[in-house]
Amino acid sequence: MNDVFIYLFGLPAAGKNYVGQALADEFGYTFYDGDLDLTPEMRAAVRDERPFTDAMRDRFYAALVGRIAALRRDCPNLAFGQATFKERHRALIAAAFPDVVFVLVEAGEAVRMARLAAGDNPVTVDYARRIAGFFEPPSHPHFVIRNEGPRAVLVDQLEGLLDSLAEESSADWAD
Repeated sequence: MNDVFIYLFGLPAAGKNYVGQALADEFGYTFYDGDLDLTPEMRAAVRDERPFTDAMRDRFYAALVGRIAALRRDCPNLAFGQATFKERHRALIAAAFPDVVFVLVEAGEAVRMARLAAGDNPVTVDYARRIAGFFEPPSHPHFVIRNEGPRAVLVDQLEGLLDSLAEESSADWAD
């Protein structure tokens, strides 16, 4: 199979980082959390529980394209996680990297809120509830990983995803 670039997106506490780490641990991917590149103004917005402005997001995603390009030079199989609430920013990623595989990471609201209440995320329960309405459901092709059960169930889903991608890659070679 050729190099694979998996872009994990979804609501806060859906488990994008958990899924990315599972891809790293179980399948040898390099995982990068896009939150590491949040700008100081975005970090302040999260701390103050304010939504991001369009201008904040536009600057951030322009910079992420550069980050992803640099990572891809060194990491043949890359899983990149970032909430990416807006469809136009997913389109920007797709335009820059036409081979991207988008994966929506989902978990029910009760599960996400319980994870946030545990306090391991800078996003609070109240903030997550307020910003959830800004998330635009994807209209572009994507896979879905449901992240609510035991790790073994998640790994099975990921194995199925990677098998599907390998089959697509083999079919492309046969054409």
